[in-house]
Amino acid sequence: MDRTPAIAACSIARVRRYTMRIMRFNRVSNAIKLEPESFDDLYLLAMIIAPGDRVEGRGYRRFRASEGDVGEQKEVFIEVSVEKVEIDKSAGRLRLIGTILQGRPAEYVSMGGHHTINVAEGDIIDVMKPEWKEYILKRLKQAQAEARKPKLGIIVMDDEKALVSYIRGYGIDIVAELYSHLSKRMKEKDYGKQRVQYFNDIIKSAENMSVDIIIIAGPGFTKDDLRKHISDMNIETKKRLVYAAASDAERSGIREVMRSGTVGELLQNEHVKKEFEYLNVFLAQLRAGQAASGAEGVAKAIAEARPQRILVNDSAINEPAIKRVLDLADSKGIRIEIYNADDDAGMQLRSFRDIAAI
Repeated sequence: MDRTPAIAACSIARVRRYTMRIMRFNRVSNAIKLEPESFDDLYLLAMIIAPGDRVEGRGYRRFRASEGDVGEQKEVFIEVSVEKVEIDKSAGRLRLIGTILQGRPAEYVSMGGHHTINVAEGDIIDVMKPEWKEYILKRLKQAQAEARKPKLGIIVMDDEKALVSYIRGYGIDIVAELYSHLSKRMKEKDYGKQRVQYFNDIIKSAENMSVDIIIIAGPGFTKDDLRKHISDMNIETKKRLVYAAASDAERSGIREVMRSGTVGELLQNEHVKKEFEYLNVFLAQLRAGQAASGAEGVAKAIAEARPQRILVNDSAINEPAIKRVLDLADSKGIRIEIYNADDDAGMQLRSFRDIAAI
């Protein structure tokens, strides 16, 4: 069975942030009552809920009073044994598909049948695991803590276009692409007017970002001209704008900014930058023959010498071989860093069978 949460591709219209509410943790039943309040929270739940877990939530079942009756939708509370986890960015919801264990009202529930619990922002669910591992609980607590941190945006730009992006819990999220529509064939007056419009579009996008700090970067002097425009026009921005260099106005430029020493302090607490830092340590140690990868290699490293840190992709944490390694690492107090397999660092980690030790 493919245990990777299915993710539908689309663009996100607005910024989301971690605000997961852990409402109650019953250590006797191993049930945690959660309220996801952002898409990031739904993504996190897709990462930690595994086949075999039990989830209770609100849903709807079609009730037919008699054979041939069209029936009507009835609200129910249903507990399922999870078989499949999907996350749909376009609909902004998490889909938990499984077998019905119990529900209420009982007359609207078919025991043993299949049901999909659709979880959206603000929905409350109970998640029950045979055992909550410390690294999973840590990830949930991290989600709560991240809500209090300043958020970061990056805009990379040149004289042709600008990419507007957020650094989110699960990586780089490009949310807008702005074009200057400038041409050297334009008259000087028209060119200047269009350039001002381009700058104003970028400023408006920056002002609409739900972040405290925005890094504006790019090649050449266009970003500097934007800075001068803001100063000359006495434009007051509510955001803190930081300027940096980048080789291009593409996704690679965003990654370059993230690695830049100029903005290192701003990104110090950002999870994505840490992912790259740990990955670079792993690659350096691998070249020196001091690192291990793959479930078998990491298990051997744990047995022979305690690694400082385990790096693992979220798409793999419920694979049996990797789960055994993570449980062993958790029992020995080794730190576990969970990567988004679809982000840049996670895609690099895939090359090393989704798990590495440093």
